[in-house]
Amino acid sequence: MNSERMHSLILDVGQEMIRCGGEIHRVEDTMHRLARSYGFVNCNLWVVPSNIQSTFTSPEGKIQTQMRHIKGASFNFDVLDQLNSLSRWACVEIPDEETFAARLESIRKSKPQSPWLTYVAGVLCGWGFGLFFGCDLLDSIPAILASLLTTFLVRRLSAKEGNPLILNFFISFLDETLIILCVRFGLGHHMGYITVGVIMLLISGLGATNGLRDLVHLDTLSGVINITASITGAIGIALGIALPLLIFRSWDGNQITTLNASVMLQLVSATIASVGFSLWFRSKGLRVLYCAVGGLLSWAVYLVVYHFLPSSFGASLAAAFVCGLYAQIMARINKTPATIFSTVCIIPLIPGASLYYTMYGIVTKDLNLIYSKGLELFMVCFGIVLGYMIVEVMNRFLWRKPH
Repeated sequence: MNSERMHSLILDVGQEMIRCGGEIHRVEDTMHRLARSYGFVNCNLWVVPSNIQSTFTSPEGKIQTQMRHIKGASFNFDVLDQLNSLSRWACVEIPDEETFAARLESIRKSKPQSPWLTYVAGVLCGWGFGLFFGCDLLDSIPAILASLLTTFLVRRLSAKEGNPLILNFFISFLDETLIILCVRFGLGHHMGYITVGVIMLLISGLGATNGLRDLVHLDTLSGVINITASITGAIGIALGIALPLLIFRSWDGNQITTLNASVMLQLVSATIASVGFSLWFRSKGLRVLYCAVGGLLSWAVYLVVYHFLPSSFGASLAAAFVCGLYAQIMARINKTPATIFSTVCIIPLIPGASLYYTMYGIVTKDLNLIYSKGLELFMVCFGIVLGYMIVEVMNRFLWRKPH
């Protein structure tokens, strides 16, 4: 075995996992397993979203250090699933480096998702969350149009512009302008509801929540990077939406979003949005159905708990616990990373609207809005993280076999 070549391939796997949305602790765990399977010892890894550094001692006793700089990360759960299967297979079969490299290259060249399916996913996300936040039937027209515009711009610009502040500012500015014009010409009623539903494509809040989860796993720098990127993106959206509101003088403070009055419609729209985000993150096959069921389950648990205990923290904690448990069960049944399910199923709970309105309050100097939405944001994120942390402890000490 060429140990330097194998070391490089292990870093390639870690790099690809980060680029397609793998969690930091999962990337580290996968690389450790591969390294030990190929006879490396004293495996030291330092992994953050933009960089991997590793120092391994080869089976021959030679100390090797390699690193990777990572650019262009995005969610692609189909590729993440294939990389997970590759690592499982390699740890059992121990193929030579040429066979391993060929399998890895075939994954890299996987057929991309069809553009039309990406647009369908964008519409399901934006329109679904529009219904979730209270849009009526007429509001569906600007919600669908803005979702299509957002999907087009994300596809065209995300690979060229890596700064979330600039990218989100530009996309949200065009989205809000389109929504305002639609409402002005009678193609919608609730401008604020439409806006928050559509911008969930940009500000799902996963950065803040995943950042807190990284902090819980003691991946401190990764957590800070994720939270910072989330806040930066939220500022870009707030600025991008504030500008056309000021130009057209269309801001209505009474249109701070609330949930749809119909509980049944909340459940249906949460399921639709979960299907959309599953496709948006490039899941395939039955995993899309499992994610839809998980999104429905998580929001149903939230509603039940909130009915008896009207606390966003308590309801979020309970729903996140059930969501995390469901993701672990589905991961074992399908032999896939739990991330594929936990990331999508938690979407209905993610306080994207709270994060947006907190940033908007900062831009408009609305202290009451900053306090109310900022507190709501913190409590929901904390509840989600704590619920996931309980599941992680159970997974670590009750289910995971020593290796």
